[in-house]
Amino acid sequence: MVPLVIVLGSVFALVWHGPAEARHNFSMLQVNPQQATSGQEVTVSGFSYTKTAVVRFGALDGPVLARLDPTSNNDIGGVVRIPPDTPPGRHVLFAMHEDDKGKPTRFPGRAAIIVTGPGGPPLGVDDELQVESRPIGVLEQDSVSRGNLLFVALATAGGASLVAGIFLVLSARRRSAEAAS
Repeated sequence: MVPLVIVLGSVFALVWHGPAEARHNFSMLQVNPQQATSGQEVTVSGFSYTKTAVVRFGALDGPVLARLDPTSNNDIGGVVRIPPDTPPGRHVLFAMHEDDKGKPTRFPGRAAIIVTGPGGPPLGVDDELQVESRPIGVLEQDSVSRGNLLFVALATAGGASLVAGIFLVLSARRRSAEAAS
């Protein structure tokens, strides 16, 4: 019975090992209205933010529009102003957790917004999204760090140790049961 408790405790510790941030690594973001003019204020909201979210415009290193603190439910909400010099077209707002160097620590939440100019939306905004052609297999930036690889290696070693431990406990139990017979 004791080995079973140890095995189940180990499995439980591996599955349920940390805060909400460790259980899933993504956040969601919404913008309202989804169409605005440059310089207009829009409302952003999202969920699954465990610490202050930095809202950026256009790119992961784009201008910071706001820093939003999460509620007790890990939700964020606030008002941001679209930069006044934004050209008409489809743009993206990013909300992310950042480390002290300004790099994202999780997958950022993203929300598309259509910025219109005088006279309404730009031509082609509502057309089907055209994917830009790029050479296949060209890696522009590698986002895998040594820390990520070390984590995967340690997790694999931990899983292998768990399987080996289960095998050893069960084989010893069978041997002791056979010796008792």
